[in-house]
Amino acid sequence: MFNELKLGRNGLKYIIYKISDDLKEIIVDETGTEDDYNTFREKLLEKKEKTGKSRPSYAIYDIGFELEGGEGKRNKICFITYIDQDNTGVKSRMTYASSRETLKNALNGIAMNWQANDPGELEWADLLKEASKGRATA
Repeated sequence: MFNELKLGRNGLKYIIYKISDDLKEIIVDETGTEDDYNTFREKLLEKKEKTGKSRPSYAIYDIGFELEGGEGKRNKICFITYIDQDNTGVKSRMTYASSRETLKNALNGIAMNWQANDPGELEWADLLKEASKGRATA
């Protein structure tokens, strides 16, 4: 599935991963083709554990942007780790934090890493600035 996104097949824009209920593997939780970052962001934020607490997630997001000065359209594949430090159980935080590198290393072609510890760290403007090195047009 990651290769499909990376190669631009099937219109995939993002993949959200989670750790399986038995805590033995990282699995695909959801995929999407919506081009709207806020739709993706809301999906990350609404993930809940059985206890009702926020569930951490890993995600791959294809950031598309135009460079200023007419230099053209660019895309960067971003690996996002979202762990809401204030609303996630300690066991979940530890499990996701310790499993992050395993997934990241299995996905070849990631151009950017992003760690978000609260909803405010998932803002589009920040991701865009990082992906484009501040050279994207709004």
